[in-house]
Amino acid sequence: MLIDWFTVFAQLVNFLILMALLKRFLYKPIMQALTDRENKIAGQLEEARKIKASAERERIEYVDKIERFEQQRESLLKQVHDDAAHEREKLIKAARIEADELRSAWQQALKNEQNRLHRELMRNTREEVFAISRKTLADLASVSLEQRICEAFLQRLHTLDDSEKNRLSDAIQESSSPIQVRSVFALMPEQQSAIKQAVNDVFTVNAPIEFDIDADQISGIELSSNGRKLSWNIAEYLQDFESSIDRTLTAKSVSQSHSGPDAHAV
Repeated sequence: MLIDWFTVFAQLVNFLILMALLKRFLYKPIMQALTDRENKIAGQLEEARKIKASAERERIEYVDKIERFEQQRESLLKQVHDDAAHEREKLIKAARIEADELRSAWQQALKNEQNRLHRELMRNTREEVFAISRKTLADLASVSLEQRICEAFLQRLHTLDDSEKNRLSDAIQESSSPIQVRSVFALMPEQQSAIKQAVNDVFTVNAPIEFDIDADQISGIELSSNGRKLSWNIAEYLQDFESSIDRTLTAKSVSQSHSGPDAHAV
């Protein structure tokens, strides 16, 4: 078989021309299109990476915000719980203080009422006792009793201390009025003489003396001059006894008031 070199050469030339045309009009546009496509894809990938990175940053920021919010929420809840517990303690303490004050006030009022009733009962009892004593002594008063009272008065007159004697002596000397001697019963002449002699001996004066009857007294004798008085009277003993009872009751009331609010708690 004979080779047609002209045909071979013509086909080779045609192939080269075809390759040149393909390269010129097909390969280069395809490569450029591929390059553009690759660059576009690379740009899109870079944009996607940037978007992903931004999304990751936003996610991290969001997670961080959530964590901070949780921390703040826990802190706020703890603060609210602590504030509520503190307020509850304050209210409980205030309620206890108020209850203690009310209980103390009630106990104090009860104690005061008990003391008042006790004082009133003691006062009424004391007044009745002294009223009965005065009435009994007034009913028992007699001439013989007055004789003994006159003797007791003379004894008291002779046993005056210096200060009381000087005061009465000054009052008698300064007075221009007679010395007044009062008694429940009329004194017998010998009793009056004895009193006059005792006055002159004790006060070294010779002043006039007037004797009067005072029915309001309870078996006693009273000497007075210029506002000064000297007396011996059974009522004085009752008054001293009454004053002693008053002092005792007062001291007892003060002691009870200082014994605390629970002293009479019921």
